Amino acid sequence: MVVAGGAIQTPALLARSGLRSASGQLGRNLSMHPNAVVTGFFDQDVTGWQGVHQAFQVREFLDEGLLLTATNLTPPMLAAILPAYGRELGELMADYNRIVTAGPLVSDTGTGRVRHVPGLGPQVFYQLTDHDAARVARGVELTAQALFAAGARRVLLPFTGAPVVRDPAALRRVLARPVAKRSLQLFSIHLMGTARMSEDPRRGVTGSFGEFHGVPGLIVADASLFPGPVGINPMETVIALAMRNARRLVERRDRYRV
Repeated sequence: MVVAGGAIQTPALLARSGLRSASGQLGRNLSMHPNAVVTGFFDQDVTGWQGVHQAFQVREFLDEGLLLTATNLTPPMLAAILPAYGRELGELMADYNRIVTAGPLVSDTGTGRVRHVPGLGPQVFYQLTDHDAARVARGVELTAQALFAAGARRVLLPFTGAPVVRDPAALRRVLARPVAKRSLQLFSIHLMGTARMSEDPRRGVTGSFGEFHGVPGLIVADASLFPGPVGINPMETVIALAMRNARRLVERRDRYRV
């Protein structure tokens, strides 16, 4: 059997099935690459929705645990995060072809947990650390600077109550004081780590090929296998692990026949 429900549903499904891990790590070790969106408005059309998605990245700050990337959002997603409503929101969205959305992806140092709660289903518990919050603010500053350097005329920052900034000097004034953690507007789509792999069953839920320790024939094949955050988009790593684990399962299929 292959379980590939992602870092939220995989541990919840395994827990509902009555499985336990001797490591105590099932559902724990949740990482999620906290991400924030910086919105830049340009005078000319940039049509960021054309071409290859996330084709441009700034990796200069990887040593700080920061990856800056342009992630042009679809109109519904952008409209959901812009700090405006009604006519004002409509006026902002009318400039969609002249908008670039970008932001920092943070390799988080803290972890969370997924628990299955009867009657409620999978529940996620995660607290952003102060260190990671500071790095998010740093990444937002770097992203905004890059947008201004590229020609942006105004930038919206992902901080509740932050004013529109129209030049690097205004950006420095806004960030002259520490950004309150609770004001950060964050999201994530890179969830990983809740069935971490390790050849040592005392440290991991699965082996390095996704085999659930103690349950022959049960294979995990998704981002829940990651022992920690990878610092970049995890899609290719997920695909590589799934293909690798599938080959091992096919090679050993005779062992798992009932």
